[in-house]
Parts: sequence; C-alpha cells; structure tokens
Amino acid sequence: MHKVERREQGATRRSILQLLRRHGQMSAVELSAALDIGAVGIRQHLAALEREGLVYICGLRRNVGRPAHLYALTERAERFFPKHYERLVCELFESVAAMGGEVAVQQVLEQRRNALNATLAPQLAGKSRATQVAILAEQLAEQGYMCECEQLENGDLLMTQYNCPFDCVARRFPQICDQELRLYEDLLATPIERDMTIAEGGHCCRYRIPG
Repeated sequence: MHKVERREQGATRRSILQLLRRHGQMSAVELSAALDIGAVGIRQHLAALEREGLVYICGLRRNVGRPAHLYALTERAERFFPKHYERLVCELFESVAAMGGEVAVQQVLEQRRNALNATLAPQLAGKSRATQVAILAEQLAEQGYMCECEQLENGDLLMTQYNCPFDCVARRFPQICDQELRLYEDLLATPIERDMTIAEGGHCCRYRIPG
C-alpha cells in the first residue's frame, strides 16, 4: 500500500472517530453522507476500526427498510482526543496549597498513599520479594508508568519507570515523588534506594530494591 493511500485512510478514520465523538453514535449511511464517501468504503473503515478496538456496534436503528447498525467509540478511542488532566491536577494542588499550605498538600498525598497501599498490599501479601516487585511493576505499567523490573547478579532488584503519568505535577510538587518512594517501601517492607527521577531531569525513575 502506498504511503499516500495509508495517509488518506488514516485521515478518514480520524474523521470517523471525530464524528462519533461529536454525535455519540451513527450508522454507516450517516457517516457516508457526512464524509461524502461511499457506504461500502465507510463499512471497510468501520471494520478496521472495530478490529483495532476503537469502535463497536452499540445497537440497531430500525427505520423503513433494512435495520442499520449504530457505531460508537470504545474507551480505548479516548486516547485520540486531547486531555489536560495534569493541568487540572496542578491547579487543584495549587488551590490546596493556597488554602492550607504545604501541610495540606502533604496530607492529601499521604491519604493517596494510604489508599494505594490498601489496594496493592493484599496482592503482594505472602509472596517472595522478587514476585512482589514483579506484581508491583505490572500494576504500575497498567497505570502508565512504563515500568520494568530485573534481578541483578547480587540478587537485588531494579525497578525502572520510563514514564511518569504526572510528570509536570511532580516537578512543581516533589512531595509526590517522596510519597511514591514511601509507598514502595511500605509495600515491600524494606528500605529502597532511588538514584534517578524524571522530575529531576533523569530519563527514568530508578529504584534499587534489596533481594
């Protein structure tokens, strides 16, 4: 397939996603009319988007004649639309600091740490240290940390996060990083050495954990 053709297909599929975002649900005929593309071509694009997990058939529209499938966006498709969560979180923390000072910020972060501890601790209970770190890394990866772990020759474990889901917030409020470290130490019941953070300009957050 030529690059131009792939680019055109990508543009058409983005337009389909945008229309579904705007209208909630649409049929292939409605999308065809909105984009001035044949219904057969639209159905091919919808089939491709369905295979990618971006749209799904959410119902039927029963008009005169043949019923029409209605398509809608999946949760996975939300990543194609801009979000500004970090800005909102940073503004909320600024408001907390303005009302209650750094102590209030610390209290909010400690509450978050305790809630995460309560959620994660049961999953680690009774496991070996290596298994605990592997489970923790997997849970963090699902939250967007791009987290990996490896065992070093001396038996220690290295947990590396190549992405920080709230990087901009952590740069303004480094207490977040402190609470992350305390959370991992509480969960694994051991002191942990952290020699690099993204918030301080590193390319990753890296934790060395005793084996």
